[in-house]
Amino acid sequence: MNLLERYVAFATLKSTGLVLLVLVGIMSFLDFASQLGDIGVARYGLPEALAYVALGIPRTIFDVLPAAALLGALLGLGNLAVHRELTVMRTSGESPLRLVGAVALAGLVLMAVMILLGESLAPSLGAYAREMRTRALVKDPSLADNQSSWLKQGGRIIHLRRPAGGVGIGGGVLLFELGKDHDLLKVASADSVGVGSDNHWLLANVAETSFSADGVTTRNEPGTEHTYDLNPDLLGLSVVREDYLDTAGLKRYIDYLQANDLDASRYLIAYWTRIANMMSVVLMTVLALPFVFGGLRSAGTGARLIVGLIIGLSYYVVVQLLANSGEVFGLDPLLVAWAPLAALFVITATAVVRMR
Repeated sequence: MNLLERYVAFATLKSTGLVLLVLVGIMSFLDFASQLGDIGVARYGLPEALAYVALGIPRTIFDVLPAAALLGALLGLGNLAVHRELTVMRTSGESPLRLVGAVALAGLVLMAVMILLGESLAPSLGAYAREMRTRALVKDPSLADNQSSWLKQGGRIIHLRRPAGGVGIGGGVLLFELGKDHDLLKVASADSVGVGSDNHWLLANVAETSFSADGVTTRNEPGTEHTYDLNPDLLGLSVVREDYLDTAGLKRYIDYLQANDLDASRYLIAYWTRIANMMSVVLMTVLALPFVFGGLRSAGTGARLIVGLIIGLSYYVVVQLLANSGEVFGLDPLLVAWAPLAALFVITATAVVRMR
């Protein structure tokens, strides 16, 4: 790679960094605004809200990087086109294919950043931020280790179990109800727990033992619904969230679900979609070059931003729509994850071939 090609790649990365800074700033501000209603609840104050938002920045970068790559490439390459630098490069013998390679190199750097975030900082810091926020919003939490959480509110004690290393039975819960004199009234266990309407707790496969003056009674039910005066966010501590697992952990959890004949479609869609989104960064970056050589060669910054926003938002909406539809309608996870990337590849390849 010669000096001119490195210059093009650096201009693309520089503009993408600026766009990323703006997008992350906007998203973080909106995230902070959404926390204002919880400030003052229990031990959740302004420092905790700021820490929660700060810890979520790697996840935000991971989510917006494909769109930022397209916007940054459009702005960076557009500025080169406006100042006739790309024209000079072409007249000096620089072929369009080599310019594509220079822009693709910038895309590969951005993809490496995305992989680094997705495999380390984003899931780990995101999980920690969620747990920190949930614990701060609980009035009377007790000490918890990495595999379980003990929470107490009023006469109820709840033990939420979490799988080791993201693999195992997630969502297990034990419930203890105490009387006024701290005597044990009821013990219940459930394999999983969720939130229904009006923040009711939905317990699946429940085994319950009640203690009274008349003796001990037991019952088993496939599912029950209870109203507990507890923050529904507590359930997040016992639920395996795909966005809080790295790719290896997500794959291990999928293997566990499939080995036990459990539905893994949600996690399969998340797994393949994550890989496809990482690869889309390169295509988004390359796609900007044909636009700059075409109708946007002499366009202003506003026009390039609008085009980038339309394409970036369209791709994001399609990905999210397919992911949600795939889980609801039982679509093939590979089709759901790779169809948007395949369409983006065809569009990019066609635009590059027709580039003058």
